[in-house]
Amino acid sequence: MIDEERVRRDRLQAIRDTKVNPYPAQSHRTHLAEEVLSTFEDLEASQNEVTLAGRIRALRKHGGIAFVVLQDASSEIQVVLHKDTMGEDAYNTFHTQADLGDFYEFSGPVMVTKKGQQSLSAKTTRILTKALLPLPEKFHGLNDIETRYRQRYLDLLANPEVIASAKSRAKMVAAMRGLLEQESFLEVETPILQPIPGGANAKPFITHHEALHADFYLRIAPELYLKRLVVGGFEKVYEFARCFRNEGISPQHNPEFTQIEAYWAYATIEMLMDHLERLLRAACKAVTGGKESVELEGHTLSFVDIPRQTFQSIILEHSGIDLDEVTEEDDLRKIMDDKGIQTKGVVGYGELVDYLYKHGARPKIIGPVFVTDYPAAMKPLAKRRDNNPHYSASAQMVILGMEMFNSFNELNDPIEQEDRFREQEGLRERGSEDGMRIDDDYVTALKHGMPPTAGYGIGIDRLAALLTQSTNIKEVILFPTLKPRSNDAGGESESESPSGE
Repeated sequence: MIDEERVRRDRLQAIRDTKVNPYPAQSHRTHLAEEVLSTFEDLEASQNEVTLAGRIRALRKHGGIAFVVLQDASSEIQVVLHKDTMGEDAYNTFHTQADLGDFYEFSGPVMVTKKGQQSLSAKTTRILTKALLPLPEKFHGLNDIETRYRQRYLDLLANPEVIASAKSRAKMVAAMRGLLEQESFLEVETPILQPIPGGANAKPFITHHEALHADFYLRIAPELYLKRLVVGGFEKVYEFARCFRNEGISPQHNPEFTQIEAYWAYATIEMLMDHLERLLRAACKAVTGGKESVELEGHTLSFVDIPRQTFQSIILEHSGIDLDEVTEEDDLRKIMDDKGIQTKGVVGYGELVDYLYKHGARPKIIGPVFVTDYPAAMKPLAKRRDNNPHYSASAQMVILGMEMFNSFNELNDPIEQEDRFREQEGLRERGSEDGMRIDDDYVTALKHGMPPTAGYGIGIDRLAALLTQSTNIKEVILFPTLKPRSNDAGGESESESPSGE
């Protein structure tokens, strides 16, 4: 036990010795600090007493007068304690029992100090919670990265910008939800525990259900369930979905993350891109206070009239490989090997192209840009382009080398979908960890008929990081996944591993 905690425990016992409960069940607060400050003149004129409650963030004493900085969720406000106003016993009791970080209630009228500070003049005080450990030193903040992420409650107390980012994220989500509702999309919920992981090429987490004696997977995406709903008659559905992928951690990846997926019957990929521009502009305006662009890493990123460029042209530009001409796995692997591009462990034409794109082309894209028409081998759930079946009717938004979302016209041919699933299973048999499993029930759903449909998925954490000008998604995830400490779960010190993207 640290010395500071011993001192605070002694004060805690002293409070209890006076028959006062240092952890009462309720407060009698009448106002938030911001409410007092915004109506100060009226309160001053009426001299009505108010009761504030919050955490003591600063405390200084000058003889018979003391000044407290009280913080609640709305703001900070100064509380003045005067021995003559409170009475000597109450004044002295407060000073022998109160510590920085304690939660207190203060009641009295408002006043303006000689220095012009709008304040509350306390007549009475009441402890609400005794803090046994000190807070981070306020004026120097909490800068240790690992401590910030492991003890986010301290980070929030020491670094106000973290709270601001969390509020911006909430505004962003609300704006996106508002636009979806405005455009007649219905919000739904689908299973997190799934018997077959589907909807993306990713390695899942596995868990066991004792009562059912069955293994389940934490969902990697809600896609296949949302499209089952389209089969069932819903034409516009979406979900803010908590998803899990058993892959690496990086500044752009967290194993537990939030994404929005939406599906729109009878829409084309072109209609969907127009919708996505509206959605991104709404999100950006909510975070920036009305602007439709954001500054990051020296670039102005605008969400107005976003350009579109084909996947084939981007690969050709950055690697010199023309995917119109190179359509077979063996041919592409040989070209990549000849160029010194490591392909060991990369299985299948789709994974080779994906590797080439993510390690050679995508990092060079500033954007925002819609990258369209990905090879069909990369999109096992997407329709092929009618005019060129080698490519899919798809689009991804790329900004500063990051994939912000994925969208395409959904494959609704059950026979082709089953063939694609079997191709994915074949890749798994060859060693791919990301290949999809066959979902027979989903194929059965498609056999009952799904109308032409377009859909998309957007990583909420990554978008929030972009719009709040953060370079690490841990800044916008309140409790990011971290490696256990050695004394917690047999692990070693925290470290990040390469992305399993």
